[in-house]
Amino acid sequence: MRTRLALTGLLFLLASPASAEIRAPLFGYHGESDYIPQTPSVSGGAVGAFANPASWATAEGGEAAFWWNDRSLREDELDNWGFSFGKNLGFAMQKNVFADEEGTFGLHDFQLGLAGGDRRSYFGAAYRWAGEEAGRVGRENAVVLGTIQRPNRYLDFGLSGAFATRSDRRLGIADLGLRPFGKPWVTLFGEYSLADSDRLEDGFWGGGFETRPWSGIHLGMKFLESEEGDPTYSVNVGLTFDHGFHVLPSYDQNDDLRSTTYLYRFNPPYRGIPLREMLERRLAKNRYEVVDLENKQLTYQKAGWFDDDKAAWLDLARRLDRIREDGAVRGVAVNMAGLRFSSSIGWELRRKLEELRGAGKEVIVHIDRMGLGYYVASAADRLSIDPQGDILFPGVAVHRTYMRGLLDKVGIGIEEWRYFTHKSAMESLSRKEMSDADREQLGRLADVVYETTRSAICASRDILTADFDALVDEQAWFTAERAYEKGLVDTIARWDALGDWLKEHREGARLGGSPLSRAERIYADEPWGRPPEIAVVYAIGECAMDNGIRGRATSKHMRALAKDRDVAAVVLRADSPGGDPLPSDLVAEATRKIKEEEKPVVVSQGSVAASGGYWISMDGTKILTTPLTITGSIGVIGGWLWDAGVGEKTGFSADGVQRGRRSDLFTGIRFPMVGTLPTRNLTDEERGTIRDRFLELYGGFVRKVAAGRGIAEDDVRTIGEGRIWMGEDAIQRKLADEVGGLTDAIAEAKRLAGIEPDAEVILTEFPKRPRFNLPKIGGSPFARLLSPFLASGAGAPAHGEGEGSYDLYYLRALAEAKGSPLVALPPEAIPEGWESVE
Repeated sequence: MRTRLALTGLLFLLASPASAEIRAPLFGYHGESDYIPQTPSVSGGAVGAFANPASWATAEGGEAAFWWNDRSLREDELDNWGFSFGKNLGFAMQKNVFADEEGTFGLHDFQLGLAGGDRRSYFGAAYRWAGEEAGRVGRENAVVLGTIQRPNRYLDFGLSGAFATRSDRRLGIADLGLRPFGKPWVTLFGEYSLADSDRLEDGFWGGGFETRPWSGIHLGMKFLESEEGDPTYSVNVGLTFDHGFHVLPSYDQNDDLRSTTYLYRFNPPYRGIPLREMLERRLAKNRYEVVDLENKQLTYQKAGWFDDDKAAWLDLARRLDRIREDGAVRGVAVNMAGLRFSSSIGWELRRKLEELRGAGKEVIVHIDRMGLGYYVASAADRLSIDPQGDILFPGVAVHRTYMRGLLDKVGIGIEEWRYFTHKSAMESLSRKEMSDADREQLGRLADVVYETTRSAICASRDILTADFDALVDEQAWFTAERAYEKGLVDTIARWDALGDWLKEHREGARLGGSPLSRAERIYADEPWGRPPEIAVVYAIGECAMDNGIRGRATSKHMRALAKDRDVAAVVLRADSPGGDPLPSDLVAEATRKIKEEEKPVVVSQGSVAASGGYWISMDGTKILTTPLTITGSIGVIGGWLWDAGVGEKTGFSADGVQRGRRSDLFTGIRFPMVGTLPTRNLTDEERGTIRDRFLELYGGFVRKVAAGRGIAEDDVRTIGEGRIWMGEDAIQRKLADEVGGLTDAIAEAKRLAGIEPDAEVILTEFPKRPRFNLPKIGGSPFARLLSPFLASGAGAPAHGEGEGSYDLYYLRALAEAKGSPLVALPPEAIPEGWESVE
């Protein structure tokens, strides 16, 4: 058998007259794969797929390859050639010309397969069949199975086997690659193939090396065992730009040239010489990148389809970072007309615009109608406003609505259980005016928001502080013309006029987007192995078990991250005003589990991370906050509502039977669409029980904060008492570590995990982004208004699914708590105009 296979290989390699009978039952890897520069698993992509179908999956973006050689039996004909393309689904064809007693003939081998993997482990399966001349060489159809393993950046190995479907013919290939430096500068490789034998000495070996002194330059040699035992060898000279071209001359034992093979790779899994980028820098320097955010909601996540009214912040932030680093871009033009965002994302967006300016990029922003969001737009070098646009900036107001008078009139009793000076969330129901403690903390909130926005606007627009205060106090609302007169904008124009303005005033500059850059592409060959993973977990909305932060599902996922060896660090985005302590504690405990596995957890606080939102933050390895973040509020709230005459006034009554002295505690009139209102207030004994429970929960909260932040318990109690703190105030009191946004948190997570700043990482998100944004049933304002009061309790909107959704959750939570403690912030604590839309 070995003689027959070797004879077939030699006939192909030497293009000499064939014997009377050619037998090649399976594709002859040893003699028919001289287009592979290294080995199947080391070359990877479409090139190695015919020998090992798992190779298709190693090209992250999919690859196509075409090859041919000058070894032809027929004069002026291209006898031997082939192609391969695909990623998860792949197809390959190879043609070789043979000769027998009847003359020359071409044999086509085809292969169709599936492949997949995660950059550490790849697997593939394919079916191989031959064309109509298969019978002349006894070619059989075969099933091909393969795997490629890249456990780290130093090692690669592959195994594949072809098994004939009608006989016991088989072919096995094993290959190995080593990179001593963990980079493609130097690669050593070896291979071994064995056909129809259980004896290792019957196989053929091969080996060699490749060096890439610069990206896109390939130099190497490959040695193969010949039938006589002496090695033949080939040379690999390759040049890659966006696509790769390799010349592979092959020599016999006497150093005589046998043939030359040529290989062309479309979209190879490694970097090339960045010629296109260099030409763009020289020829397209005068270009402004367009970032069109018109009428979009800047949020955390968006669906893949049918969700065009949203823009995911992390996507936008990374795009702005790429623009900043792109030498072919002169500036950026951002259309913010109708853009909506929360305070934290607005602060982060402004920082990104400032970073662009710091990198020498001109930032042009267009607006139509703006409120406090003008603070973000003002970071531009050039700011335009629509002729019918306006800017509304009356200052910062934090007002609360009080319902005590209403409850008294309708006959609903209310008792506030307030054991902590600044934990004021129940005031909405228990008081008719703001308490001194609440006035103090909300006054500080308003001051910080106003002063932060004022400082930034004045610095960007070169306005004196006193002049800005006068504008706010005396005018507040500015038409386009008035905004231009006061220096709040640079020009009055429509967005679509920007292109002509650039041509006239920026030396013929043009607007445009950039194609997929090398920085965005994934090169699975550089380096080998699966890059470390940074998991971004979003805990957004009220602290609830199955809505908002989804404490049940989120904590389960985080516990899985603790055990996942691929995950190097976790970023927890906490944007929550609090709620139920149970889901809050589940998430906090999961954070500690991750840290126990020696993985850093960096908390990135959003607009609000207070009360239960701080509970989920406190155990982070590091906490990053923003100047506009509302955090702290370490405390517990609760209260009791009962029938103090509403039944008599409405004509409702309730009656029943009971067993147990306190079994009537939660019984009463069940109002349609509202729920049950207890018939009585608590006794002194019951109040004492409630007080003990609240103080116990607060003591536990304090101890957890002290342990998580490394602060003495007495100090926590001093800064606790339910008081809210703005971001930088929280840093001064060691409740947070430093100012930063979501991308800063990701960078810090890399640093704490020991990952180089420029090293590739895989970013994953939880919850996973939905594929489709389907219309919500009952999405009308009336349906949303009624949803919290449905008998089943289902259908309540999660935080951020509609304006006022947290307001509804908050009122429902207070009404349904029935004495249970809550760790929540009142919705009125968010300043007017900064409502979260995430």
